[in-house]
Amino acid sequence: MRRELYKIPGKVVGHHDPDLNVIIDTWTSLFVTLQQWQSTVYQIGIVDYAPKNGVTAWVIDTSHARSVFPPEVQEFRRTVAKPKLEQNGVKYLFVVTPPSGIGKFSAGKTAELYDDDKDGLKSYEVTSVEEALEMLRREKSKDSIGAVS
Repeated sequence: MRRELYKIPGKVVGHHDPDLNVIIDTWTSLFVTLQQWQSTVYQIGIVDYAPKNGVTAWVIDTSHARSVFPPEVQEFRRTVAKPKLEQNGVKYLFVVTPPSGIGKFSAGKTAELYDDDKDGLKSYEVTSVEEALEMLRREKSKDSIGAVS
């Protein structure tokens, strides 16, 4: 059963799905201030909740979102949030792309921002939350198989 972790009214609701150890952010508007993003997604989700609850994946659902993240939010995510996610054990990040051209561009930039070409955080662009969760199930299955052998 999913549990709500944080909310910015009219912009985002973040939930934890303990069955898959994933946080799912559902965005309706990406136009947030850095302070809003820091005090919810970063402080509550990344810094506090994720490491204490074994979160290994994050889904950013922008499929119904308007606008794009402001540059200062993107920069903070790149320089502070990404390393913190990796430090806290998050291995997978899925970005659900919106149908609009500008939205797809923004989602693609988000996926690029979090991708690591080494053994760190893996980032994927997907078309739905369901696709992300299915990919996560497959990845976790491979991880557990790899850990056994």
